[in-house]
Amino acid sequence: MSQLKLIPLGGVGGVTKNMYVYEFGDDQMVVDCGMGFPSSSDLGVDSVIPDISYLEKPGKRLHGIVLTHPHMDHIGGLPYILPRLKDVEVFGGKLAIAMAEVRVREFGIPNRMTPVEGSTLDLGPFHIEFIHSTHSVPNCFHLLIKTPAGTVYHGADFKFDLTPVDNLPPDMASMAIAGKNGVDLLLTDCLGIEKEGFCPSERSLKKAIDNEIRDTQGKLIFTGMSSSISRFQMAIESCIKYHRRVAIIGRSVEQNLEAAMKTGFIKIPAGVLIKPQQITNLPANQVAIIVAGSQGQSGSAMHRLANNEHRLARLKKGDKVIISSNAIPGTGNDADIFDLMDTLYKNGIDVTYSGTSENLHVSGHGYRGDIALLAQLVKPKHIIPIGGDIRHMMLYKKLATDMNFDQEKVMILPEGQSVILEDHVVKEGPKFETKNVYVDGLGIGDVGTVVLRDRQVMSEDGILIAIVPLRRDNSQSTGDIEIISRGFVYQKESQDLIRDARKEVQKCLKDIKGPVTDWGFLRKKIEGQLEKFAFTHTQRRPLVISILIEV
Repeated sequence: MSQLKLIPLGGVGGVTKNMYVYEFGDDQMVVDCGMGFPSSSDLGVDSVIPDISYLEKPGKRLHGIVLTHPHMDHIGGLPYILPRLKDVEVFGGKLAIAMAEVRVREFGIPNRMTPVEGSTLDLGPFHIEFIHSTHSVPNCFHLLIKTPAGTVYHGADFKFDLTPVDNLPPDMASMAIAGKNGVDLLLTDCLGIEKEGFCPSERSLKKAIDNEIRDTQGKLIFTGMSSSISRFQMAIESCIKYHRRVAIIGRSVEQNLEAAMKTGFIKIPAGVLIKPQQITNLPANQVAIIVAGSQGQSGSAMHRLANNEHRLARLKKGDKVIISSNAIPGTGNDADIFDLMDTLYKNGIDVTYSGTSENLHVSGHGYRGDIALLAQLVKPKHIIPIGGDIRHMMLYKKLATDMNFDQEKVMILPEGQSVILEDHVVKEGPKFETKNVYVDGLGIGDVGTVVLRDRQVMSEDGILIAIVPLRRDNSQSTGDIEIISRGFVYQKESQDLIRDARKEVQKCLKDIKGPVTDWGFLRKKIEGQLEKFAFTHTQRRPLVISILIEV
């Protein structure tokens, strides 16, 4: 009997790093390949990507990766994951492919990136229909995936925007036809479920953006998520209306706008754009800057502008910064954004954001009304909420009652849980091992939980290092034991503590008789003794490292 297996590698129980494997026999396809954003405790980590160990098992045929839309939590993992999947081809809408290809090519990755021109795609046994949906970025799609085992509707991030900026509303007719023909399993975005009603249109921001730009006396700085193509389009239209030339600062925004212009999803008349070097050549009231870094990321273009560290532009009193975004859900980076605003205010810059002005930001994720409408159109036999935290998934289960839908048919998947669709019957499948893979600088996957825990300890209580010269023949110290403190106690003013730490090491070694047979054991013994010593005397727990030198 034919069997379709769904293996979520990310996107269940969490908002980001969306990646879903569909497997029919030995044939596989993947939907999305996103990245996650590190939490404040993931010190030094740049991003988090899904663990693709499952895809690297021998004997399977991966026919392709299909992208639903061009947000980083759906395409950001590609540069790190494609090299491990060799020649796999990537498919998607024109804008998603254009924005993903820029990042992939930067890494020198040659995989084919293919925009889907029609509305269908066949990958092995998978027949895929692209159904146009709306979100906070243009050219988004839901996927109707048909196999001999059954039909799945993959409803990635969406809202029902009936007046989108690109004038292309969601294809509700195709959604209803899919429901009429029979859908066994619906995967649905659930992030906006805490709010009643329907999510406002992106176009609802147009008037507020226009008013803010009209009333700006100095330079106008507009920042949002780097993929906020529709908002950039509205801001640029208002800048043209009020006779401002536009400069783009920040690599991510520059790349995304270039991809959007190339694919026709944003139109900018000739003569509007200027190079950042030309900003100082024009009066302040004739300049607008679209800039990356709305999340307050350290080192971003917006962060450098706020701190007067950008080499191409300076902000002055009378300039205005419009922030058209909120914190990315699940990242906990609200503090970074507030710090950015505080810095701007301290420097006399006017700041406008969703907390001070209505209609400067709106979610791209549908509210309870949008979510219920999709389910009513698609009429699935089973539902799996995706793209939200556990609370959002559980709230969907409650919403099922309001929709007269059996709560037991709403499946809350923990990470590592697969689902099987067999002869149109949906059931839980086997569990599989899953973990976060951390990207740190140029390293992928070489930062684990132990490393992060050590970084956390060092950030809170510092580090204490003991360099111990040892004789192999009797396991005793000869010469001076050096104790180094960094971030634990100030060494010059804590000489008594440092001296006592040396004595503690000597005392630890006195119990050991005979030659050294296990250097690792000795090292751990010294570290354990110093950890107890440090806590007893300071109530702090520094990271303790012992270095043994044979003499």
